[in-house]
Amino acid sequence: MRRVLTFLLLVLLFIPLAVRGNPVSLNGQSMIAFGVVAFWALVIESGIATLTLLPTGIAIVPSFVFLSTANIAVFASAFVPLSDHISLWILEPGVVVADAFCIKILTATTVLQGPNFLEVTWQRAFVASALGNTASFFVGVIGSQSPWFDHNAM
Repeated sequence: MRRVLTFLLLVLLFIPLAVRGNPVSLNGQSMIAFGVVAFWALVIESGIATLTLLPTGIAIVPSFVFLSTANIAVFASAFVPLSDHISLWILEPGVVVADAFCIKILTATTVLQGPNFLEVTWQRAFVASALGNTASFFVGVIGSQSPWFDHNAM
């Protein structure tokens, strides 16, 4: 069972790499559309990560807010600045690792712990991060088909 879960996690991590669209590739006419897509990608990513952590007994609303804030920080301080300089083969797994690290640290604070809290393991933090980031990436790819999808990248 563990091998199957590991294989599925690896598949989820590398599926976005097969897509040739870059949701961060913007032109001057697409800033509003980018904002809408980025917002929903953030909501979905944070929501999936929060739902994945529910069995550990986290406090739902504070966890969603803190994970959303952490995702914004990782996106703004790492993903966007590095997206033009580093291959997505390296950047996407790096973002998953950074988000998992944030999940592990944030859930160790008492603010995010519910009354029946169990420790969030590194494995669960990575699964939550991978599922959230994969869904977020696909929201970005689906949303970026128009108007800022770079047809010359194909």
